[in-house]
Amino acid sequence: MENAPARILIIDTAWLGDVIFSTSLIGAAHGVWPRAELHVLVAPRGEAILRGHPLIHRLWVYYKHGSQKSARSLWKLGRELAKAKFDVVLNAHPSLRSRLLAWLTRAPVRVGYSGFLSALCHTHRVPNDLAVEPDHAARRLALLRALVPQAKSAPLCVAVQSDASAWAQQFLVDHAAGQRPVLALVIGSAWETKRWPVENYAALARRWITEKSGCVVVIGGKAEAALISRLCAQTSGAIPLVDEPIPHVAALLSRSTAVVGNDTGVSFLGIAAGAPKVVVLFGCTQVDYTFLLPHSAIQAGVPCCLPRTGHGAHCCRWGGVPWCMGQITVERVWSEISSS
Repeated sequence: MENAPARILIIDTAWLGDVIFSTSLIGAAHGVWPRAELHVLVAPRGEAILRGHPLIHRLWVYYKHGSQKSARSLWKLGRELAKAKFDVVLNAHPSLRSRLLAWLTRAPVRVGYSGFLSALCHTHRVPNDLAVEPDHAARRLALLRALVPQAKSAPLCVAVQSDASAWAQQFLVDHAAGQRPVLALVIGSAWETKRWPVENYAALARRWITEKSGCVVVIGGKAEAALISRLCAQTSGAIPLVDEPIPHVAALLSRSTAVVGNDTGVSFLGIAAGAPKVVVLFGCTQVDYTFLLPHSAIQAGVPCCLPRTGHGAHCCRWGGVPWCMGQITVERVWSEISSS
């Protein structure tokens, strides 16, 4: 761009993991235009993790599945965004609603992914082919590079809030884990085929407790409550953490010695929150982030159900435990975290 923008809007109203990847875009945009106001539009789930982010001037929340579900509400929000007079909009969410909101801002420069109505809603368009650009962070950086080709990537980053940090410290003290190495396990996922077997997580947890004299915290939402109960029944001393607010989870992950999890947003939250070591397990999905040391990914290999789009099937065609996730051994994961 010829002139530096004064006010920038980044749109990402998608899932938790997607918003975490957009923190890389936030950092990259600040690196290019350090004096610009950075505004970010997210769904409520994104607000929980971006609140207090040091680079965000204003956080806008779009209740697209609640009070702002109607077309009239979308139009009203678009008019409010237009009043902010953004110079640049970077739309990281390839949905029709997000594209319409980008158009309604009336910003002179609007960058988004190619697709339905993109030519109408955006002034600049970039490809969004997962087979070509599998890295979530790289796809977002491409939006910025459409305007500034030399823009550099930035690490994932969320703010760990002070009250959440105090909660995490007290939680560990209450469970006699204040001075012990902590292993956090993120055992859930929306897809059954993306879950490492509970029995493997339990074996890993027992080994951590025995060989490290450590503490194990098992993290998940209400949907994972049964899985967490199964793991804790197999592992004496494992601590369940079910449906805790995301800021608390981020603070606890930041204090963990190591984090092991499936390909799901909370695992990537560990990286963004500053956990010393995060290991993410991939089976029916491609590794979609360039892991910087000391973080790493373990991939079972290309499973039989993996298509060009980077995601396999919701249910394994062989039935039972997902075949590809079963190929990742406990020993392989232990070797990644045992030096932590």
